[in-house]
Amino acid sequence: MKYTPKLIPEGINVTPQPPLIDFGYLIVTIVLISALIFFSLGWIAEWLAIKISAATESKIGQILISSTMPALSSSVLLADPRLDYLQENLLPTLAGETQPPLTVHLLDDDMINAAILPGGHILVWTGLLKAVQSENELAFVLAHEVAHFKHRDPLRMLGRSLVMLSLLTVLGTGVNQEMAGLPSLVSQTGELIGLQYSRQQEQAADEEALSNVIQHYGHGGQALDFFKRLAEQEPQRGRELTISRYFSTHPPTIERLAQLAQLAKVRGWTMTGAITPLPRW
Repeated sequence: MKYTPKLIPEGINVTPQPPLIDFGYLIVTIVLISALIFFSLGWIAEWLAIKISAATESKIGQILISSTMPALSSSVLLADPRLDYLQENLLPTLAGETQPPLTVHLLDDDMINAAILPGGHILVWTGLLKAVQSENELAFVLAHEVAHFKHRDPLRMLGRSLVMLSLLTVLGTGVNQEMAGLPSLVSQTGELIGLQYSRQQEQAADEEALSNVIQHYGHGGQALDFFKRLAEQEPQRGRELTISRYFSTHPPTIERLAQLAQLAKVRGWTMTGAITPLPRW
């Protein structure tokens, strides 16, 4: 039988759709796979971060605070009665014994702010001390940060930040290539740890903070007044929130107050009581 080759149909190697569409599909697929890998790595890093020991967290916290303080050195207050009050009087009643132990760093700045880093380092700006009008209000703000620490939320954020910095290192951008090793990576997460906590983390911290304040004072009266004043100052819809970088990263104040009011009602907490005044500095 004689073989007779057939002519190859014209256009057999040409896709039935424009090449740009195929290219678009390829790009979308790469982006989706990359996003999946990134979020998976972030979740794994977050899970591993909360498994580290208190001793290791303390070392990481020391690296972070050592890299943060030089930029704030001009505003750090070392000998101040307010620092002694926070560290020796108020904080122990709200936090109890923690590992690592909590350390307050007081910063002389009008910014209304408070934050906590891994290792138990609490940054408190004097602007916050000027803004609160009672110890009850200040106690709730500090208890909120302590709750984040106990839930290991800063470590979770640190884990995700390390993943981001590691990816930037691989890509060759955003990280000084002359600085190598974990300490260098950790020290560069100062800006990234400011990323917002999730709504679930914020709500859990709010609930534990209010519970601890009520346990300490016997009631929740005036503990939320600071946030009520913030709610009155929050702009109308569509306008930028300018009160404070710290408080603007939290859920809307009105929502927080409503959630806490409902929680207090469900648990039968007393939300009225005597005000505990702040010391005369």
